[in-house]
Amino acid sequence: MRRRAACLVFSLLAACGLRGFAAVDDEFRPLEEPAYPPASELLNGVLASFPAVPIRAEAQLISKSRAGKVEKKLNTMMWLNWRGHEPEARYTIEDAFGRPLENLEIRWRRDGTRNVRYQSGDPLAEAAPPDLYAPIQETDISWIDLALAYLWWPGGKTVGAERIRSRFCYIVDLPAPANDPGQYAGVRLWIDPEIGILLQAAAYDATGQLVKLLEVKSFKKVRDVYIIQNIDIQSYPARHKTSLRVQKAEPEEE
Repeated sequence: MRRRAACLVFSLLAACGLRGFAAVDDEFRPLEEPAYPPASELLNGVLASFPAVPIRAEAQLISKSRAGKVEKKLNTMMWLNWRGHEPEARYTIEDAFGRPLENLEIRWRRDGTRNVRYQSGDPLAEAAPPDLYAPIQETDISWIDLALAYLWWPGGKTVGAERIRSRFCYIVDLPAPANDPGQYAGVRLWIDPEIGILLQAAAYDATGQLVKLLEVKSFKKVRDVYIIQNIDIQSYPARHKTSLRVQKAEPEEE
């Protein structure tokens, strides 16, 4: 069971117009003299922890019922260049037999906007970009989740601290950008400042209800940087779950 640390009352509510974030953890208690680092500093620390060269990764998306029964497995090929001048990523989703289903390329411009290119079908062909908040192939993960797009959202505030699986984390609340309408009105992040890893993310809708919980289950150190290996993503209120299992991840040679 997770040990609880102190956290301020959700201060993001007034900023992003939510009625109230439904707490993932109900035992937050005010710190006597909170002195938290700025959210921008913590987010920059996460981005700075990524490898300086692109990463190629092979993973599986495993969709499970609420009872834990495996319903679907998809292969996922990823190319991530999150430390580039303009951070970018490419994702290819394949069925269990290796046939391509979808391909998405996303790039974050310096002005905070993003450029998206999308392909679908076998063979892959150019198509209109999908709703990035919609489930990928009826799983619980969206393109926004897969790309961890909220790491580039501005306007965050550090609101508390808590231990997640024995690791100390700062808690950052982020309102969704006004020019990025979607299912998420805001996201709460738990960031381990020691190694610059995002350990948990909770997304909320405009009514303040929890709609998605992302939990990093494991990570490993590769060439002096930490790479996430296993993530569980759970949808609410259905509590349906999809796991992302990274089977191979290696930085490209310079």
